[in-house]
Amino acid sequence: MPQRSPHLRRRCSALLCSGVLALLPLLQSPAEARGGGGFRAGGGGYRNHRVGDHPHFGGGVRSSFNNDRVNVNMHNTFYNRGYGGWHDGWRRGGYWGARPWNTGWYRGWGGWGWWGASAAAWGVAGLATGAAITSLVNEAADQQSTTIIVPQTSYQLNFGSVESVGTAGVSFNYGVNGTTLMGAANCQDGLLNGQVPSDADQAQLLNAVCQVAYGSGTGS
Repeated sequence: MPQRSPHLRRRCSALLCSGVLALLPLLQSPAEARGGGGFRAGGGGYRNHRVGDHPHFGGGVRSSFNNDRVNVNMHNTFYNRGYGGWHDGWRRGGYWGARPWNTGWYRGWGGWGWWGASAAAWGVAGLATGAAITSLVNEAADQQSTTIIVPQTSYQLNFGSVESVGTAGVSFNYGVNGTTLMGAANCQDGLLNGQVPSDADQAQLLNAVCQVAYGSGTGS
């Protein structure tokens, strides 16, 4: 049997190593990403043992992000956006009525089972109100921006990236320490990337996302 040259053996070893290194990011768990467990890949079509549920987004998840009531042949739709993800129709509070999914049911953090004990441990009485988030979104949209600073945090939420997933889930992008991450929220159970927030900042981010996705948008 012919012997491989040392040069060829070194080349194969290098290729093998590079292949292993390329796979390492895929083997990391979501909690290993920076910024409170954000992740860099979606997965709206994933199903766990309960049909229709997703570990990050909750129940009612379909095979793709839902574009309810959107007519792709119309020009003035929620998803027909210009450079940077901004939509001209979002000016003067137009964002809230443009959301093409079931909205208005989110009433804040009070229904989350973990809230009472966690809030006491963090020493906080509540999170940003719907009125505060509504005001921030409206001001940003009027300035042709899709980014707001989540109150009392250093998180930057891209509200233009917010999309409903299933019945109570949200897919979104946010920034922290100069890094842009993809996040997942379950607004019904109060989960951020499939987990209970570990501090008040993460809870503020989760609440802001849920207000943008499912809040009334009327300032209440």
